[in-house]
Amino acid sequence: MTLLLRNLALALGRDETELASAAAVELGIDADDLEIRAIVRKSLDARRRREPRFLYTLALELAPELETELLRREPSQVEPFVPPRRVEVRAVASGRGPEPVVVGSGPAGLFAAWRLVEAGWTPIVVERGPDVTERTKRWNRFLRGDVFDPESNLLFGEGGAGAYSDGKLYTRIRDPRVHEVLEILAASGAPRSILYDAKPHIGSNLLPSVVRRMRRSLVDRGAEFRFSTRMTRLIGEAGRIRGVELEPGGELETHAVFLGLGHSARETIRSLDHDGVAMERKPFQIGVRIEHPQEVINRMQYGAHSGHPLLPPADYRLVAGLPGGDLFSFCMCPGGEILPATEKPGFICVNGASALGRRGRFANSGFVITLEPDRFPGRGTLAGIELQEEIEARAASLAEHPFGAPALRLGDFVGGRVTTGGIPESSYPLTLTAAPFEEFLPPFVVDAVRAGLTKLCDRLPILRHPDAVIVGPESRSSCPVRIVRDGDSLQSPAFAGLYPMGEGAGYAGGIVSAAIDGMRCAEAFLDH
Repeated sequence: MTLLLRNLALALGRDETELASAAAVELGIDADDLEIRAIVRKSLDARRRREPRFLYTLALELAPELETELLRREPSQVEPFVPPRRVEVRAVASGRGPEPVVVGSGPAGLFAAWRLVEAGWTPIVVERGPDVTERTKRWNRFLRGDVFDPESNLLFGEGGAGAYSDGKLYTRIRDPRVHEVLEILAASGAPRSILYDAKPHIGSNLLPSVVRRMRRSLVDRGAEFRFSTRMTRLIGEAGRIRGVELEPGGELETHAVFLGLGHSARETIRSLDHDGVAMERKPFQIGVRIEHPQEVINRMQYGAHSGHPLLPPADYRLVAGLPGGDLFSFCMCPGGEILPATEKPGFICVNGASALGRRGRFANSGFVITLEPDRFPGRGTLAGIELQEEIEARAASLAEHPFGAPALRLGDFVGGRVTTGGIPESSYPLTLTAAPFEEFLPPFVVDAVRAGLTKLCDRLPILRHPDAVIVGPESRSSCPVRIVRDGDSLQSPAFAGLYPMGEGAGYAGGIVSAAIDGMRCAEAFLDH
């Protein structure tokens, strides 16, 4: 029997080669009587007033005579190990119809395709942008001064918006598919540590190659990818999907469309709304990004241990309770950078990213509030998107560079002042322009963000560091629209065979949750 040992602590400076002896001491047995089969979980405990330490959960093999004794003696720490359960996939029956079409190659699209391929289908994946290699080239050329490409940027192209994000894989979802997603990513070149890290992370520098290897695996098993190809219209008949219309031309016959648009395909969402695909307004988050020198965050979290070579760049999770709804940190990127996350000129939104090693000089995090639909200025289904666009257009109009962003010193924003001494050095690759945030964010959003940050700075004065910068807007952390689907079949009530999925459809909020939603939609199709 394999047993699970929880919460085994290793002090800072002790090596993982000492895990077996530490486990033996913890259990009061001889080290020769146990064998470590796997690290199941690893986390860092760096709570204040305590020396940082690493906590491990281990899968152990023990001498049979010891198993019963330890289960009886240490029931709170030792338990039988239960391997992650796998979802069984139904194989394709004979006499099948045309191949499914997957729209979008973000996490939802890739993992829906993966599940379909496992069952014997050979889906066609349609992606409006280029493959990830070409996408990377175009983005780097843009940062060097080349023309911006509306179809190839941080939002569009193979891998979706997640391909150049921070690459966080942490999720609170309790689902057997979580481990499966991590295993597939690890098999595609992600670090094996994502299988047990409490905060698994791939990094924006490695994610493109992981995406590329996933695609090659899918192609080897029969899937087809069509890049620089946009779905422009669904073809339906009698309330059922019959195909899709494509740009630059042509149609694909299919009875199943997996719609993984991502949160920024606004013109496609408008087209679907016009064609009668059922949608509804949903809450979304809006706010800003705040950046500090990474060493400031290290000191805040690690105190006297800041700078220890075994400690990772520090992160944080902060919440400020407010009467109208909390201000909370979102997508914190240690050692990261702030980047322009927009798909066309005249609009600006910022997002955070960090490489695998997180060795950058700066740390940034979103700070957002949740905006309920009753706070949207308009009353239409797409009122949230219209609000996003209004905010992003106003922000862009204030910037000196076409893809620059408004910014202030954090202390000046909290104090209600416009920065007069210039903007401190930042990771943002384009120009930051000092501007009052009241000129692009709704007043109640500015008031909530300022009130929340004031509370946090009072509680943690180091946050008010003179080199801390606030940049905005952070307006695309989630989609303000949900494409309605049936709770059991996961199909659109407007078109049988249409499976809305992922962030763009309003059913996910990160790489892993989007991947799982794509898998669930494929499984619903296979069971149909």
